[in-house]
Amino acid sequence: MREERSHPVAIVVLLVLAALAGTVAIGSIWANQQLLSTGSWVSVSGRLLESKDVRHRVAEFLGEEIVNDTEAQLNAAGQEEAVAVVVPRLRAEQTQLAERVMKTKRFKAIWRHANRAGHQALVRVLDEEGDAAEAGAVVVNLTPALRQLADVLEEEGLAAELRVADLAGLVEPGAARIKVLEAAELKQAQDVVRVIRHLTAPAVIVTLALYCLVMILGRRRLGRTLVGVGLAFAATGALALLARALAGHAIVDDLLGADRDREAAEAAWRVATSKIADLAGVAIGLGAVVVLLVAAVAVFRKAAEQRAVVE
Repeated sequence: MREERSHPVAIVVLLVLAALAGTVAIGSIWANQQLLSTGSWVSVSGRLLESKDVRHRVAEFLGEEIVNDTEAQLNAAGQEEAVAVVVPRLRAEQTQLAERVMKTKRFKAIWRHANRAGHQALVRVLDEEGDAAEAGAVVVNLTPALRQLADVLEEEGLAAELRVADLAGLVEPGAARIKVLEAAELKQAQDVVRVIRHLTAPAVIVTLALYCLVMILGRRRLGRTLVGVGLAFAATGALALLARALAGHAIVDDLLGADRDREAAEAAWRVATSKIADLAGVAIGLGAVVVLLVAAVAVFRKAAEQRAVVE
């Protein structure tokens, strides 16, 4: 009888393909369960505020908006003298005041509501429930947060110095909006989401099928095959982390309007892609467990053989 071959080259090729398919599966799971899920995104948005860099950048944004809006409204009302006295002081303290506001429960509720509404609008358009051309840019509306900041300024006495009875009333609707996606980008984003929505199941099935083929072809040398499977699991996690890092650098470089935003943008990317890191960690850990178990079995088997020879 001809000895059955172990097909080493085919096994290596299949393991490489399985690692790549697994990486695609991780990316698809992240996109569907974290990026495109409103509930998950609201949770992520809450964790964004735990980052010092993100929190500081949002505070700068809100501070700039309240000062610019107030200054423009008062200048239009002919109160240039009050503006000249108070606005420089307000501008000097704008970020600190905004950060203080951001620590309140009311702001956190406003932040969650704004992110929920913005994400729901985004998902409706991306899933083509709304027309991309008519939708315009998708935004997160932080105008209520701006009005809360105005209330704090009133408590600080700055509203009285500006001779304004209701500083929050000067905040116009839509005064503080963060653009999530430009109208020109929506059609392309819809095409990407259409693929991602239906990618998870095929990617997982292909990955499992490839590992099954590996086990069938490598059954003659099961220990070595299992080591290869474990290494492929670990490679899947490593590739996912590498793709996350490379994509993060590319996206930050593409979207940044100023260098000062880099740390905040990178921190936001790390939080928004935390599920990729979690899944990659599981893959690497599982791969390590498989390799260690095979090594432990080999050691115990060798020890048993040596004892048998001695006896």
